[in-house]
Amino acid sequence: MRMGWKVAALALGCGCIAGGAAADWLDTLFPPGVPGYGDAPGVTVLSRLHPETQPEGIRDGPFVLRPLWEQSLGYDSNVLGGPAPVGSWVVGTRPSLLLASDWSRGAMGGYIALDDRRDLNAPAQSRTDGTASLGGSLDAGSGRVTLAAAEIDGHEDRTALDALSTDRPVRFEVQDLRASYVRTDGPWVTTRTLDVSSWHYGDASILGAPASQAYRDRLVVVAGTTMSYELAPQRSLVLVTRTTGQDYQHKLPAQPGLNSAGYQVMAGIDYADDDVWRYRLLLGGEYRSFAAAVYPNRYAAITEAEIAWMPSGMTTVTGAVSRSMEDAAQEGVSGYTYTNAKLNLDHELRRDVLLHASAGVQRADFLQGGAWQAGYTLGLGATWLVNRRVQVSVTYALTAQHGSGAATEPLAGDYTRSVGLLTVRLAL
Repeated sequence: MRMGWKVAALALGCGCIAGGAAADWLDTLFPPGVPGYGDAPGVTVLSRLHPETQPEGIRDGPFVLRPLWEQSLGYDSNVLGGPAPVGSWVVGTRPSLLLASDWSRGAMGGYIALDDRRDLNAPAQSRTDGTASLGGSLDAGSGRVTLAAAEIDGHEDRTALDALSTDRPVRFEVQDLRASYVRTDGPWVTTRTLDVSSWHYGDASILGAPASQAYRDRLVVVAGTTMSYELAPQRSLVLVTRTTGQDYQHKLPAQPGLNSAGYQVMAGIDYADDDVWRYRLLLGGEYRSFAAAVYPNRYAAITEAEIAWMPSGMTTVTGAVSRSMEDAAQEGVSGYTYTNAKLNLDHELRRDVLLHASAGVQRADFLQGGAWQAGYTLGLGATWLVNRRVQVSVTYALTAQHGSGAATEPLAGDYTRSVGLLTVRLAL
Protein backbone atom coordinates (compact mmCIF):
# COMPACT_ATOMS: atom_id res chain seq x y z
CA MET A 1 0.00 0.00 0.00
CA ARG A 2 1.33 3.42 -0.91
CA MET A 3 3.02 4.80 2.20
CA GLY A 4 2.03 8.42 1.55
CA TRP A 5 -1.66 7.50 1.78
CA LYS A 6 -1.12 5.39 4.89
CA VAL A 7 0.56 8.23 6.76
CA ALA A 8 -2.28 10.58 5.87
CA ALA A 9 -4.95 8.05 6.81
CA LEU A 10 -3.37 7.29 10.17
CA ALA A 11 -2.98 10.98 10.94
CA LEU A 12 -6.69 11.45 10.38
CA GLY A 13 -7.49 8.72 12.88
CA CYS A 14 -8.91 6.24 10.36
CA GLY A 15 -11.91 8.52 9.66
CA CYS A 16 -14.06 7.93 6.58
CA ILE A 17 -15.35 10.63 4.26
CA ALA A 18 -18.81 10.95 2.81
CA GLY A 19 -19.64 9.33 -0.51
CA GLY A 20 -19.42 12.47 -2.63
CA ALA A 21 -16.05 12.37 -4.33
CA ALA A 22 -16.54 8.70 -5.08
CA ALA A 23 -14.00 7.97 -7.79
CA ASP A 24 -11.06 9.72 -6.14
CA TRP A 25 -11.87 8.25 -2.74
CA LEU A 26 -12.17 4.70 -4.06
CA ASP A 27 -8.71 4.92 -5.64
CA THR A 28 -7.09 5.74 -2.29
CA LEU A 29 -8.26 2.47 -0.73
CA PHE A 30 -6.23 0.13 -2.90
CA PRO A 31 -2.50 -0.56 -3.35
CA PRO A 32 -0.89 -0.13 -6.79
CA GLY A 33 -0.78 -3.92 -7.28
CA VAL A 34 -4.46 -4.02 -8.34
CA PRO A 35 -4.95 -2.94 -11.99
CA GLY A 36 -7.63 -0.28 -12.28
CA TYR A 37 -7.13 1.16 -8.77
CA GLY A 38 -4.51 3.28 -7.03
CA ASP A 39 -2.28 4.16 -9.98
CA ALA A 40 -0.41 7.48 -9.72
CA PRO A 41 2.41 8.84 -11.92
CA GLY A 42 5.79 9.87 -10.63
CA VAL A 43 8.16 8.49 -8.01
CA THR A 44 8.57 10.34 -4.72
CA VAL A 45 10.50 9.86 -1.49
CA LEU A 46 7.62 7.86 -0.04
CA SER A 47 6.50 5.92 -3.11
CA ARG A 48 9.87 4.75 -4.40
CA LEU A 49 11.20 1.34 -3.52
CA HIS A 50 13.70 0.82 -0.70
CA PRO A 51 15.20 -2.57 -1.71
CA GLU A 52 17.03 -3.18 1.56
CA THR A 53 13.86 -2.69 3.64
CA GLN A 54 11.17 -3.67 1.11
CA PRO A 55 9.15 -6.79 2.05
CA GLU A 56 9.94 -9.58 -0.39
CA GLY A 57 6.52 -11.21 -0.24
CA ILE A 58 5.81 -14.86 -0.90
CA ARG A 59 6.51 -15.67 -4.56
CA ASP A 60 4.98 -18.55 -6.51
CA GLY A 61 5.91 -18.33 -10.17
CA PRO A 62 4.59 -15.01 -11.60
CA PHE A 63 2.49 -14.34 -8.47
CA VAL A 64 3.57 -12.50 -5.34
CA LEU A 65 1.54 -12.72 -2.13
CA ARG A 66 2.02 -9.80 0.27
CA PRO A 67 0.46 -10.21 3.73
CA LEU A 68 0.46 -7.14 5.98
CA TRP A 69 -0.59 -6.42 9.57
CA GLU A 70 -0.79 -2.92 11.07
CA GLN A 71 -1.46 -2.27 14.74
CA SER A 72 -1.85 1.25 16.11
CA LEU A 73 -2.48 2.88 19.49
CA GLY A 74 -3.19 6.54 20.06
CA TYR A 75 -5.43 9.24 21.44
CA ASP A 76 -8.24 11.22 19.77
CA SER A 77 -9.02 14.47 21.61
CA ASN A 78 -12.49 14.93 20.06
CA VAL A 79 -14.05 11.70 18.83
CA LEU A 80 -17.49 13.24 18.21
CA GLY A 81 -16.18 16.41 16.59
CA GLY A 82 -18.27 18.70 18.78
CA PRO A 83 -17.77 21.97 20.68
CA ALA A 84 -17.58 19.98 23.95
CA PRO A 85 -14.66 17.60 23.25
CA VAL A 86 -14.95 13.93 24.19
CA GLY A 87 -11.51 12.30 24.15
CA SER A 88 -10.76 8.61 23.74
CA TRP A 89 -7.90 6.18 23.45
CA VAL A 90 -7.96 4.54 20.03
CA VAL A 91 -6.81 1.06 19.00
CA GLY A 92 -6.56 0.31 15.29
CA THR A 93 -6.04 -3.08 13.64
CA ARG A 94 -5.58 -3.42 9.87
CA PRO A 95 -4.74 -6.80 8.33
CA SER A 96 -4.52 -7.00 4.54
CA LEU A 97 -3.49 -9.39 1.79
CA LEU A 98 -2.36 -8.44 -1.72
CA LEU A 99 -1.91 -10.92 -4.58
CA ALA A 100 -0.22 -9.42 -7.62
CA SER A 101 1.32 -10.59 -10.87
CA ASP A 102 3.01 -8.93 -13.81
CA TRP A 103 3.35 -10.56 -17.20
CA SER A 104 4.83 -9.20 -20.39
CA ARG A 105 1.36 -8.66 -21.92
CA GLY A 106 -0.73 -7.93 -18.85
CA ALA A 107 -1.15 -8.03 -15.10
CA MET A 108 -3.68 -9.01 -12.48
CA GLY A 109 -4.14 -8.41 -8.77
CA GLY A 110 -6.44 -9.05 -5.85
CA TYR A 111 -6.68 -7.30 -2.52
CA ILE A 112 -8.60 -7.81 0.71
CA ALA A 113 -8.32 -5.78 3.92
CA LEU A 114 -10.03 -5.08 7.23
CA ASP A 115 -9.80 -1.82 9.17
CA ASP A 116 -10.99 -2.10 12.78
CA ARG A 117 -11.08 0.95 15.07
CA ARG A 118 -11.91 0.70 18.77
CA ASP A 119 -12.68 3.94 20.67
CA LEU A 120 -12.12 2.77 24.22
CA ASN A 121 -13.79 5.77 25.91
CA ALA A 122 -16.60 6.06 23.33
CA PRO A 123 -17.56 2.50 22.32
CA ALA A 124 -20.49 3.65 20.16
CA GLN A 125 -18.01 5.22 17.74
CA SER A 126 -16.10 1.97 17.16
CA ARG A 127 -16.45 0.35 13.76
CA THR A 128 -14.99 -2.29 11.40
CA ASP A 129 -14.57 -1.60 7.69
CA GLY A 130 -13.72 -4.01 4.90
CA THR A 131 -12.32 -3.65 1.38
CA ALA A 132 -11.90 -6.19 -1.41
CA SER A 133 -10.96 -5.79 -5.06
CA LEU A 134 -9.93 -7.75 -8.12
CA GLY A 135 -8.51 -6.36 -11.34
CA GLY A 136 -6.70 -7.37 -14.47
CA SER A 137 -5.24 -5.81 -17.60
CA LEU A 138 -4.29 -7.25 -20.97
CA ASP A 139 -2.58 -5.85 -24.04
CA ALA A 140 -4.89 -5.78 -27.06
CA GLY A 141 -3.30 -4.64 -30.30
CA SER A 142 -1.92 -1.14 -29.77
CA GLY A 143 -3.91 -0.68 -26.57
CA ARG A 144 -4.51 -2.13 -23.12
CA VAL A 145 -7.82 -3.23 -21.60
CA THR A 146 -8.34 -3.10 -17.84
CA LEU A 147 -11.29 -4.54 -15.88
CA ALA A 148 -11.70 -4.17 -12.12
CA ALA A 149 -14.30 -4.70 -9.39
CA ALA A 150 -14.43 -3.71 -5.74
CA GLU A 151 -16.64 -4.21 -2.68
CA ILE A 152 -16.40 -1.75 0.21
CA ASP A 153 -18.11 -1.93 3.59
CA GLY A 154 -17.34 1.32 5.41
CA HIS A 155 -18.59 3.94 7.83
CA GLU A 156 -19.10 7.68 7.45
CA ASP A 157 -17.65 9.53 10.42
CA ARG A 158 -19.59 12.51 11.79
CA THR A 159 -16.41 14.60 11.84
CA ALA A 160 -16.18 14.63 8.03
CA LEU A 161 -17.15 17.60 5.90
CA ASP A 162 -20.89 17.43 4.99
CA ALA A 163 -21.47 14.59 7.50
CA LEU A 164 -24.62 14.60 9.63
CA SER A 165 -24.32 14.77 13.42
CA THR A 166 -25.41 11.17 13.88
CA ASP A 167 -25.05 9.38 17.21
CA ARG A 168 -22.63 6.88 15.69
CA PRO A 169 -20.87 6.39 12.33
CA VAL A 170 -23.23 5.65 9.44
CA ARG A 171 -22.57 2.34 7.71
CA PHE A 172 -22.50 2.24 3.90
CA GLU A 173 -21.67 -0.26 1.17
CA VAL A 174 -20.21 0.39 -2.27
CA GLN A 175 -20.05 -2.02 -5.19
CA ASP A 176 -17.81 -0.66 -7.92
CA LEU A 177 -17.16 -1.90 -11.46
CA ARG A 178 -14.81 -0.17 -13.85
CA ALA A 179 -13.32 -0.70 -17.27
CA SER A 180 -10.79 1.22 -19.33
CA TYR A 181 -9.12 1.03 -22.70
CA VAL A 182 -5.88 2.88 -23.41
CA ARG A 183 -4.76 3.20 -27.03
CA THR A 184 -1.53 4.75 -28.30
CA ASP A 185 -1.30 6.08 -31.85
CA GLY A 186 1.94 7.97 -32.41
CA PRO A 187 1.96 11.05 -30.16
CA TRP A 188 -1.72 10.53 -29.30
CA VAL A 189 -2.87 8.55 -26.25
CA THR A 190 -6.62 8.02 -25.81
CA THR A 191 -8.08 6.58 -22.61
CA ARG A 192 -11.75 5.64 -22.40
CA THR A 193 -13.18 4.75 -18.98
CA LEU A 194 -16.47 3.52 -17.56
CA ASP A 195 -17.16 3.40 -13.81
CA VAL A 196 -20.38 2.09 -12.27
CA SER A 197 -20.81 2.29 -8.50
CA SER A 198 -23.79 1.42 -6.30
CA TRP A 199 -24.07 3.13 -2.89
CA HIS A 200 -26.26 1.84 -0.04
CA TYR A 201 -26.52 3.45 3.41
CA GLY A 202 -27.57 1.91 6.70
CA ASP A 203 -29.93 3.39 9.29
CA ALA A 204 -28.79 6.15 11.63
CA SER A 205 -30.03 8.16 14.58
CA ILE A 206 -29.64 11.83 15.52
CA LEU A 207 -30.03 12.74 19.20
CA GLY A 208 -31.66 9.35 19.73
CA ALA A 209 -34.28 9.80 16.97
CA PRO A 210 -34.23 7.41 13.97
CA ALA A 211 -32.94 9.03 10.77
CA SER A 212 -33.14 6.74 7.76
CA GLN A 213 -30.38 7.28 5.20
CA ALA A 214 -32.07 5.30 2.41
CA TYR A 215 -32.67 8.54 0.48
CA ARG A 216 -28.92 8.58 -0.24
CA ASP A 217 -28.87 5.16 -1.96
CA ARG A 218 -27.93 5.68 -5.59
CA LEU A 219 -26.40 4.26 -8.74
CA VAL A 220 -23.62 6.40 -10.22
CA VAL A 221 -22.36 5.91 -13.79
CA VAL A 222 -19.33 7.88 -14.99
CA ALA A 223 -18.08 7.64 -18.58
CA GLY A 224 -15.00 9.56 -19.61
CA THR A 225 -12.46 10.11 -22.35
CA THR A 226 -8.98 11.50 -21.86
CA MET A 227 -6.91 12.49 -24.89
CA SER A 228 -3.29 13.55 -24.65
CA TYR A 229 -0.87 14.76 -27.31
CA GLU A 230 2.84 14.36 -26.56
CA LEU A 231 4.74 17.53 -27.41
CA ALA A 232 7.97 16.00 -26.11
CA PRO A 233 8.83 13.11 -23.78
CA GLN A 234 6.84 13.56 -20.55
CA ARG A 235 5.25 16.79 -21.85
CA SER A 236 1.68 16.49 -23.12
CA LEU A 237 -1.44 18.51 -23.77
CA VAL A 238 -4.50 16.92 -22.15
CA LEU A 239 -8.26 17.08 -22.82
CA VAL A 240 -10.72 15.39 -20.43
CA THR A 241 -14.47 14.91 -20.91
CA ARG A 242 -16.77 13.11 -18.45
CA THR A 243 -20.48 12.38 -18.27
CA THR A 244 -22.06 11.43 -14.94
CA GLY A 245 -25.52 9.99 -14.27
CA GLN A 246 -27.04 9.79 -10.77
CA ASP A 247 -30.05 7.54 -10.19
CA TYR A 248 -31.37 7.70 -6.61
CA GLN A 249 -33.20 4.56 -5.55
CA HIS A 250 -35.57 5.91 -2.87
CA LYS A 251 -37.49 9.17 -3.05
CA LEU A 252 -38.55 10.73 0.26
CA PRO A 253 -42.23 11.66 0.75
CA ALA A 254 -42.88 15.34 0.01
CA GLN A 255 -39.29 15.74 -1.24
CA PRO A 256 -38.23 16.15 -4.89
CA GLY A 257 -35.99 13.50 -6.38
CA LEU A 258 -32.25 14.07 -6.64
CA ASN A 259 -31.60 12.35 -9.98
CA SER A 260 -29.18 14.33 -12.12
CA ALA A 261 -26.89 14.31 -15.14
CA GLY A 262 -23.52 16.03 -15.16
CA TYR A 263 -21.11 17.01 -17.91
CA GLN A 264 -17.45 17.98 -17.44
CA VAL A 265 -14.85 19.36 -19.81
CA MET A 266 -11.27 20.16 -18.75
CA ALA A 267 -8.13 20.97 -20.68
CA GLY A 268 -4.55 21.49 -19.62
CA ILE A 269 -1.03 20.15 -19.56
CA ASP A 270 0.93 17.24 -18.04
CA TYR A 271 4.56 18.30 -17.75
CA ALA A 272 7.75 16.87 -16.29
CA ASP A 273 11.04 18.80 -16.18
CA ASP A 274 14.13 16.60 -15.77
CA ASP A 275 12.66 14.73 -12.78
CA VAL A 276 12.78 17.94 -10.68
CA TRP A 277 9.35 19.36 -11.46
CA ARG A 278 6.23 17.52 -12.48
CA TYR A 279 2.83 19.11 -12.75
CA ARG A 280 -0.59 18.41 -14.17
CA LEU A 281 -2.99 21.33 -14.54
CA LEU A 282 -6.54 20.93 -15.83
CA LEU A 283 -9.11 23.75 -15.96
CA GLY A 284 -12.71 23.61 -17.15
CA GLY A 285 -16.34 23.57 -16.16
CA GLU A 286 -19.11 21.25 -15.01
CA TYR A 287 -22.81 21.53 -15.84
CA ARG A 288 -25.33 19.56 -13.80
CA SER A 289 -29.01 19.27 -14.65
CA PHE A 290 -31.61 17.86 -12.22
CA ALA A 291 -34.71 15.86 -13.06
CA ALA A 292 -36.77 17.77 -10.45
CA ALA A 293 -37.74 21.25 -11.62
CA VAL A 294 -37.42 22.62 -8.09
CA TYR A 295 -33.64 22.26 -8.35
CA PRO A 296 -32.17 24.76 -10.84
CA ASN A 297 -29.49 23.56 -13.20
CA ARG A 298 -26.01 24.42 -11.99
CA TYR A 299 -22.70 25.38 -13.57
CA ALA A 300 -19.36 25.54 -11.75
CA ALA A 301 -15.76 26.18 -12.71
CA ILE A 302 -13.73 23.07 -11.84
CA THR A 303 -10.07 22.21 -11.71
CA GLU A 304 -7.66 19.38 -11.02
CA ALA A 305 -4.08 20.44 -10.38
CA GLU A 306 -1.13 18.46 -9.04
CA ILE A 307 2.47 19.55 -8.71
CA ALA A 308 5.57 17.75 -7.44
CA TRP A 309 8.95 19.35 -6.73
CA MET A 310 11.90 17.06 -6.13
CA PRO A 311 14.91 19.31 -5.46
CA SER A 312 16.96 16.26 -4.51
CA GLY A 313 16.60 12.54 -4.06
CA MET A 314 16.05 13.17 -0.36
CA THR A 315 13.10 15.60 -0.46
CA THR A 316 9.77 15.74 -2.28
CA VAL A 317 7.17 18.53 -2.06
CA THR A 318 3.76 17.75 -3.56
CA GLY A 319 0.65 19.87 -3.78
CA ALA A 320 -2.84 19.42 -5.18
CA VAL A 321 -5.87 21.64 -5.71
CA SER A 322 -9.30 20.49 -6.89
CA ARG A 323 -12.76 21.98 -7.29
CA SER A 324 -15.82 19.91 -8.17
CA MET A 325 -19.56 19.45 -7.62
CA GLU A 326 -20.57 16.72 -5.16
CA ASP A 327 -23.69 15.12 -3.68
CA ALA A 328 -24.88 16.27 -0.25
CA ALA A 329 -25.82 14.16 2.77
CA GLN A 330 -28.71 16.42 3.77
CA GLU A 331 -32.32 15.85 2.75
CA GLY A 332 -33.57 18.34 0.17
CA VAL A 333 -30.07 19.56 -0.79
CA SER A 334 -29.01 18.74 -4.34
CA GLY A 335 -25.29 19.05 -3.71
CA TYR A 336 -22.40 21.35 -2.98
CA THR A 337 -19.33 22.83 -4.60
CA TYR A 338 -16.25 21.26 -3.03
CA THR A 339 -12.84 22.95 -2.98
CA ASN A 340 -9.81 21.13 -1.62
CA ALA A 341 -6.11 22.06 -1.41
CA LYS A 342 -3.28 20.12 0.21
CA LEU A 343 0.50 20.31 0.51
CA ASN A 344 2.85 17.48 1.52
CA LEU A 345 6.54 17.55 2.41
CA ASP A 346 8.43 14.23 2.55
CA HIS A 347 12.08 13.98 3.52
CA GLU A 348 14.42 11.01 3.76
CA LEU A 349 16.43 11.87 6.87
CA ARG A 350 18.28 8.58 6.51
CA ARG A 351 17.72 5.61 4.25
CA ASP A 352 15.64 4.03 7.02
CA VAL A 353 14.00 7.16 8.51
CA LEU A 354 11.32 9.07 6.56
CA LEU A 355 9.73 12.34 7.74
CA HIS A 356 6.37 13.71 6.64
CA ALA A 357 4.56 17.04 7.08
CA SER A 358 1.25 18.09 5.54
CA ALA A 359 -1.27 20.91 5.46
CA GLY A 360 -4.70 21.03 3.87
CA VAL A 361 -7.81 23.19 3.57
CA GLN A 362 -11.25 22.31 2.29
CA ARG A 363 -14.59 24.04 1.84
CA ALA A 364 -18.13 23.00 0.90
CA ASP A 365 -20.64 25.56 -0.42
CA PHE A 366 -24.12 24.01 -0.47
CA LEU A 367 -26.40 24.67 -3.43
CA GLN A 368 -29.45 25.31 -1.23
CA GLY A 369 -29.90 27.25 2.01
CA GLY A 370 -26.70 29.28 1.80
CA ALA A 371 -24.87 26.93 4.18
CA TRP A 372 -21.13 26.32 4.01
CA GLN A 373 -18.47 24.40 5.88
CA ALA A 374 -14.70 24.81 5.90
CA GLY A 375 -11.80 23.21 7.68
CA TYR A 376 -8.07 22.70 7.77
CA THR A 377 -5.69 19.89 8.75
CA LEU A 378 -2.03 19.97 9.81
CA GLY A 379 -0.08 16.73 10.09
CA LEU A 380 3.35 15.46 11.12
CA GLY A 381 4.76 11.95 10.84
CA ALA A 382 7.93 9.89 11.05
CA THR A 383 8.49 6.33 9.83
CA TRP A 384 11.37 4.06 10.84
CA LEU A 385 12.06 1.25 8.35
CA VAL A 386 13.44 -1.20 10.88
CA ASN A 387 14.00 -4.01 8.37
CA ARG A 388 12.18 -5.77 5.55
CA ARG A 389 9.39 -6.96 7.81
CA VAL A 390 8.96 -4.23 10.41
CA GLN A 391 8.13 -0.52 10.21
CA VAL A 392 7.25 1.85 13.06
CA SER A 393 5.40 5.14 12.48
CA VAL A 394 4.45 8.06 14.71
CA THR A 395 1.83 10.50 13.39
CA TYR A 396 0.00 13.56 14.67
CA ALA A 397 -2.82 15.55 13.05
CA LEU A 398 -4.64 18.71 14.08
CA THR A 399 -8.01 19.32 12.43
CA ALA A 400 -10.43 22.25 12.76
CA GLN A 401 -13.82 22.71 11.12
CA HIS A 402 -16.47 25.43 11.18
CA GLY A 403 -19.52 26.46 9.18
CA SER A 404 -22.44 28.80 8.84
CA GLY A 405 -25.87 29.10 7.24
CA ALA A 406 -29.11 27.14 7.26
CA ALA A 407 -29.15 23.36 6.87
CA THR A 408 -32.11 21.01 6.49
CA GLU A 409 -30.51 18.54 8.90
CA PRO A 410 -27.93 19.13 11.65
CA LEU A 411 -24.41 18.92 10.34
CA ALA A 412 -21.38 18.33 12.53
CA GLY A 413 -20.70 21.53 14.47
CA ASP A 414 -17.58 23.64 14.83
CA TYR A 415 -14.75 21.73 16.44
CA THR A 416 -11.00 21.32 16.88
CA ARG A 417 -9.52 17.83 17.02
CA SER A 418 -6.07 16.33 17.43
CA VAL A 419 -5.09 12.70 16.86
CA GLY A 420 -1.78 11.08 17.74
CA LEU A 421 -0.95 7.48 16.79
CA LEU A 422 1.89 5.00 17.16
CA THR A 423 1.71 2.29 14.47
CA VAL A 424 3.67 -0.92 14.00
CA ARG A 425 3.58 -2.52 10.54
CA LEU A 426 4.50 -6.19 10.03
CA ALA A 427 4.92 -7.63 6.54
CA LEU A 428 6.38 -10.67 4.83
